[in-house]
Amino acid sequence: MRDALLGLAENPALSGDLFARLVACGDEDVLYAPATRERLTPSQVDALLALGDTPLTRHLVRSGLVPWPDVPEDHPGRTLDAVLGGVAPGAVWWEAARDPDPETRQEVGCEDLDAPADVIATLAHDPDPRVVASAAGNPRLPSVLLPRLARHPSTVVREAVAGNENAPAALLSALLADGGHPAPTRCGACHRREAACPDHAPGVRRVRLAAAGHPAVPPAGLAAFLDAPEVWTVTTFAARTDLPTEFLDRLAAHPTADVRAVIAANSAVPEALLRTLASDPAPEVRRAIPENPAVPLDLLVTVATHERLPGEPAPRVESATELELRTLASSRVAQVRALVADRTQLPGDLVERLVADPDPGVARRIAARPELAPDQLAELVDRHGPHVFSSVVAHPDCPAALLHRMVTNPATGRRVRRQIARHPAARPETLLLCLAAEDPDVRRYAAAHPALPVPVLESLIAGPDETLAGAAAENPGLPTPLMERIATHAR
Repeated sequence: MRDALLGLAENPALSGDLFARLVACGDEDVLYAPATRERLTPSQVDALLALGDTPLTRHLVRSGLVPWPDVPEDHPGRTLDAVLGGVAPGAVWWEAARDPDPETRQEVGCEDLDAPADVIATLAHDPDPRVVASAAGNPRLPSVLLPRLARHPSTVVREAVAGNENAPAALLSALLADGGHPAPTRCGACHRREAACPDHAPGVRRVRLAAAGHPAVPPAGLAAFLDAPEVWTVTTFAARTDLPTEFLDRLAAHPTADVRAVIAANSAVPEALLRTLASDPAPEVRRAIPENPAVPLDLLVTVATHERLPGEPAPRVESATELELRTLASSRVAQVRALVADRTQLPGDLVERLVADPDPGVARRIAARPELAPDQLAELVDRHGPHVFSSVVAHPDCPAALLHRMVTNPATGRRVRRQIARHPAARPETLLLCLAAEDPDVRRYAAAHPALPVPVLESLIAGPDETLAGAAAENPGLPTPLMERIATHAR
């Protein structure tokens, strides 16, 4: 019954008395299962705190579930846990910021939601450069301190300044150029050693790269980074729409396809360059063109004609006029019509036209639309069969009869069966078929479905399959007497 106990501990319908019995059972695994539930009542939190288990208390406090007055005074890491859980008053922030452990002070410096600005400002003067760096990158730091920190002896701090969202453009330009003045005397490799590294070039490089990735750095200073081998930085600034045309030209010829793909999706790219990228040898570059909000419609059609596109809506289709939309919906290219089916808002007559479309790819896209009626979903299943099952099942209003019909189809794949086993509208007879499936995940989802009959739940809990017993015990439809029967096995 161990799996059943674990499942019961996570059951959302668990009563307060049964919760207390499970907490008192002394089984660590059973104990931690209710602690990670999505919702805990104050009385349940109190019951867990009363156990005096340090890791468990830390989890509860850091989850913000324990008000500061209720945090046990003898709990190790009390102040830091309260700070990280967002329950600490101002005085506790100061206490944590003065902790002798630099790692604790560093964690305080990284908190950017509720941190008092004066606490973060104090940490910016800390003797440990790692602590100073945590404060330097914190958006709660008073921006007046950033120029001083940009001259800090350690490149670790300067790098954090370059990543601060409030860093001014002039300061970023200076860091981008050469890492800032005066030259740093420490870097991440030597801040713990008495003797400094003979060369801090790698640390300076990281400072410059951090500045290059900042959205506020003036684009003119990025010229030296257009061919940088650090692709993650190049792809970051390649998405900017304020880059000079000559920069866009060079980035469009970058040896890395990831960079060229970002340029292909950049709305600032001139049309001629975008048409050149449509012939790029890398498919990921060509497929990025429909992500460009400014792509000409004829080029969008060309790419959709020759490339297999992802299932996300195309921004240019979202902004299309009604005339453009109707033109696209009449395209001979099925994938173009599918792009129309993805649009957020569609005239009703276009929805009806696309529901009747003969292409399965269009049908899969249109089936996901919330305005489709149950009879339209059934029409799609009749016309396209298993090609559209996944999209139809994903529809929140998919009728129970249609779910049952799909689960009985021998061509239905395991992914669709998993969807059906979790669908809120699934009927008991449908779930019984899911319980007979070969896929253990399908059976497990069905066992946890609240529509499953109680006698079936009882047989699963008493059955030989421990995984199904656990899923059944987690079922919110489990009656209280059966919950109590399971709880009797808690030691």
